[in-house]
This record gives sequence, structure tokens and C-alpha cells, in this order.
Amino acid sequence: MALVAVLASLDALRRGSKPAPALPGETTRLAGGLLPEPSALSGELVFTSLAGCRPQAVSLATLTLLPRGPSLDCELWVPPRGDLAAVSLAPALGFRGSQVALLRLGAAPEVVRLVGVVRGEPSWSDDGERLAWCTAESDTVVLTVETGARASVDGCRPSIAPDGSVLTRPASFLAPTLLQDGEVLLDESDLARAFPADSEGPLDLVGYDLRADGLLAVVAVRFESGRRPRRLLQLWRAGTLERAILLPELTLPAGSGRLGERVEFDPAGRELAVSYSGPGKQMVLVDLESGRIALEPVSQHGFAWSPDGRWFALSTGEEVRVLGPERRDPVYVLPVGAAAIAWR
Repeated sequence: MALVAVLASLDALRRGSKPAPALPGETTRLAGGLLPEPSALSGELVFTSLAGCRPQAVSLATLTLLPRGPSLDCELWVPPRGDLAAVSLAPALGFRGSQVALLRLGAAPEVVRLVGVVRGEPSWSDDGERLAWCTAESDTVVLTVETGARASVDGCRPSIAPDGSVLTRPASFLAPTLLQDGEVLLDESDLARAFPADSEGPLDLVGYDLRADGLLAVVAVRFESGRRPRRLLQLWRAGTLERAILLPELTLPAGSGRLGERVEFDPAGRELAVSYSGPGKQMVLVDLESGRIALEPVSQHGFAWSPDGRWFALSTGEEVRVLGPERRDPVYVLPVGAAAIAWR
């Protein structure tokens, strides 16, 4: 009852009215846009609607919209597997973070458990059994969902790796150090090796992700006097630097974050997304075999690959564009106004 009261109060405060009544458990077929034939795509696209920030899913096999969940905030984090997602209950609480809860996905999405105040982006394990987030005290908590057990790890900006370890970085403004389960994995001298020998200036580790086969991708930036920051995508394996790729320097208004705060391998491990954190900001796709930019900088409200990595979905806010393997013009366009998306 306490949870229901909290949600009702937050929703009423955000909307300035009483919470909207629950919708009947009916499905609606998509119409308009450039739709695929039924069964041309598989799985579900989970998203939050721009109108009311309601969690919802569309079955791509049948092109039907499933019933919407309660009106919350527009942030949504969904693991590849499992029946839970993490959602923001209210707008950001300044530097403290956002109030986050667990949402049960399915025919009638519902909030089932409060998590607490989360700073930045939380991270799910691939199986959906663990959730990690940075706290207001600048350390990381790892929640085992089934048991409710919590463990603490040094650092912030957590990323749960396929091997179960937790990647973080120190919570300071400039932190040229990558931690794995609280132990130093890469330090400033390691990150500096990818930059030209005559390059000087403060270093920062922005974002990172680990592939199942052990390939580690990190985005590091060097602030050099008299020139724009130099941002590199570095690819590491077993402590060895395999490649460094210069990233475009995209600019946003002050306070909008930095390119590379979100780094994510596609499910097949052939591409890497590098983006700002949050909706309405730019991102690029990097082809890891050639080292070239596969998708030029584009603004987005959310992106996701199909489970096999073949298709790439990108929300413009007004519609969801589905790109084919060439990553050029959209093959399909879904008439869905989405603020965040995940493909399962």
C-alpha cells in the first residue's frame, strides 16, 4: 500500500492531476508508417511513450501494441532477458539522482518494488538477475533481484560485464582509471598509450563496455592546451591495446554530458554504439572490423539492436526507424512516439 501511495503522489505531482485510470488489457494494431510484413521482424520493442511516459511494448511479429503501464518518468532500462525493467518514478533529484523502481513487464506492466535513488544510468546483467547503480554516496550497489541481497563496489558508472564482473570508474570529475570489481584494470598510463607521444594534458575515462570474448572498449578523452579535446575509442584485450579509433567531437550545450558516456556492443559483437547519455542527444555507430563510422552522428531518444544484431532501431521521438545491415536509410518506420526503447 505504501508503494501505491508513493506512485500515486509522484504521478499526481508530475501531471498536476489525478493518476490516469488503468487501461483495459487490449491490444491495438499499428497503422501508418513504413511497416514490415507480419513476422518479418521478431521479438518485442519495449519503450516509454512520449505522451505520459507510459511503459509499453509492441509485438514486432504481429505489429500490435500491448497494454500500457502506469504513467511514470520517461527513463527505462531493460535487460536482454528476464521479466523486469528499471524505471524512473520522478524527474531527476538534482545531483542526488532519480528515484528508480522495478517494473514487471508483460500483459499489464506494473511497478513491483522501489530500488532507491540512482545517480546516472543503472546497468543490468544480461540475464536480468542483477542490477547495479551508483548511489548518492558515490559508490555502486549491486542488487540480486531474486533474493534482494545487495553488495557494494567502489566507483560509479557501473557496467555489469558478461563474465559477471562490475566495471566502474572513480566518482571524481576527471578519472583516468577503470576498475573491475573495485580493482584497477586500466590506469592513466595505460590510457595514455593510445594518444600521440607528444600529446599532453589531463585524461578522463568517459565510458566502457566488455564483450563476451574479452574485448574491452573504452572511450578516453585528453584535454590538450590550445586545441579541442581528443577523444579515442580504445580496444583492449588481456591488458594489450589492440586498436585506437579517433571519434568525432560532437558539441552540445554546457551541462549536456559528453560523447562516450554510453558505450555498448551490439549482441553480435560487430558494432559499438558511442553516445551521450539521455534522450534527444547524438550517437554514432562504429564498425569494429573496419574501424569506420557505420552510422554518422544522429540525434536520438533511444536505440536498440535486434537480438541477433542484424537490425538497428532508433527513436526520433516521433517514430522508430529500423535500419538494415547497411545502416543507411530506414527499411521500416514504426509510428511509435518513444522516449526510450529496448529490443527483446
